[in-house]
Amino acid sequence: MNYKDYEIPQDLVFNTRDIIDLHGLKCSSVLNPADFTDIFNSPTKIKKIKIDLSFSVLSKEILAQGKLSGVAQVECSRCLKQFEREFEEEFTQLYSLKEEIIDIMSITKQTLALLDNIQNLCSSSCKGLCSICGCNKNEIECDCKPPSTSPFACLKDKFSKK
Repeated sequence: MNYKDYEIPQDLVFNTRDIIDLHGLKCSSVLNPADFTDIFNSPTKIKKIKIDLSFSVLSKEILAQGKLSGVAQVECSRCLKQFEREFEEEFTQLYSLKEEIIDIMSITKQTLALLDNIQNLCSSSCKGLCSICGCNKNEIECDCKPPSTSPFACLKDKFSKK
């Protein structure tokens, strides 16, 4: 089998024997974003995703190195506005030569799941939502006054002059 004739499986499950016969493999593929809808708890949605892979055959193991890149639609942690953010994450994994298959889809999903815990901000100067009326402070200025955060505020009425 020729290195250039290798067809990348859409499910990212590689035959270990093929990689050994080729003495390693470098490949890339555009993945279907619909395959990753079940891994996020928040309203994050993958819009585009590409994977670059490199397999190196070592004496007793296969070293898989990958880079995921793409665009995700995320929600701002302060104002809850939806926006698109580019991402790029790398991973490295060792597999035994005795394994029949190398499942890259599982490590891909694990790597993407780690992106979900990142605080997303639509801009570094995002003012967020008003804690009283809920308006987006980036769009309108409200007249709400935040309550006092002093632990002694409740004593104000007890000692005020009459």
